Amino acid sequence: MTLDPDTVILITAIVVHVAGGLFVLETMVRKDDRAGRVWALGFLAAMIATEAFVVEAVIDVGEWPVGIGQGAWVASMGLLWIGCRVFNGRRSGRASLVVALAALLAFLAVLLVGTGEEGWSARWVMFTANAVFSGLGAAEALRGSLRRTRTGVALGGVLAAVAVFQLARLLAGVTTMSGRDTLRVWADAGIAGIATIALTIVVVVVTSVLRAEQVRLRGTEDSSLMAIAADGVLLAPSFSRVLGGRLMRANRRGELFAVLAVRIDALSRISTAFGVDEAEHVRQAARAAVRRLAPTTAALGSDERGLLLLAFQPSSPADARQLAARMHRAMLDQLRTAGVPVVPPIGMGVALTSIIGYDRDALVEAARSAARRAMRSDDVSVVVAGEDGEGEDAERGQAVRR
Repeated sequence: MTLDPDTVILITAIVVHVAGGLFVLETMVRKDDRAGRVWALGFLAAMIATEAFVVEAVIDVGEWPVGIGQGAWVASMGLLWIGCRVFNGRRSGRASLVVALAALLAFLAVLLVGTGEEGWSARWVMFTANAVFSGLGAAEALRGSLRRTRTGVALGGVLAAVAVFQLARLLAGVTTMSGRDTLRVWADAGIAGIATIALTIVVVVVTSVLRAEQVRLRGTEDSSLMAIAADGVLLAPSFSRVLGGRLMRANRRGELFAVLAVRIDALSRISTAFGVDEAEHVRQAARAAVRRLAPTTAALGSDERGLLLLAFQPSSPADARQLAARMHRAMLDQLRTAGVPVVPPIGMGVALTSIIGYDRDALVEAARSAARRAMRSDDVSVVVAGEDGEGEDAERGQAVRR
């Protein structure tokens, strides 16, 4: 049986909508974690892409449906990669910007070049971007938390196969443009439709299994996967899991929770002036001081860059600010008596769930940003995220005076 390209496009659209729609619906019902939400956005982008290609096949309305389809398809592959990064606990801000720019470029290429025989240069943008994003997704699936599960490794294998397929389509276009037909079959719309159907079904199954495994491990990850530094500070992945669990319980009970970021400046200048050993002595003394001064029930950890983070439950926003101010003064006093060559500037940033919400990553990022603003200010030592305006009056408002 031979299927014409329009029929293949319609079948592809049906499969993508059914499989992707089920994943999106499950995400909405479960109120899933960030990785699941990013993957759901990827399936939504794929659904938009197939709808655009169906419109282009049925109605002659110009080249914009093809542009939307190619841009959305690039965004879909990029979101699969970003979802893998989020699953591994990595930041995705710059990656999101790269994906957005690539999708926009794929869209504009169609409008500027067209879709005729001479318009192959518009398609190579999509092929290149998809090959790169699927390759990056495969690499991400073979590291971190994904690598520790067989399903994650399987996802890496699928994305690697997609990268090879997209690269073959790119080479097909290059050889076709130069007059050779060796790989022309890889550029055929029917082959692409069948590959898309297979990719959609496999990726929906794999990501659904990954999400189920993550939910199953949530109840034990705080106790069975803890990683603690020699001085008792939780390492970044463990602190992130502990914070996530406590925020989930606080959200369920409507309780106030806070994250305090402790930023220590001038370590690089101390290292240059007094040597690496002295800079390390200052760093260790500061970490020890935070440990001694932190509330008994608080969780003390660090992020990927070594920034100290304290998760605790204050009785009120004023209590959180006062605790940060007391810790700041006590840390300076202890560093002065610890024999360090120079007492570095210390900035405290507080993020409260009553202002930022219960999203773990948003809360930590808000505390980091507030600590940076406190460090840049000459007038304040503690800044509360969201209460200081974060604009022209970023150093005033509810900030605590030195």
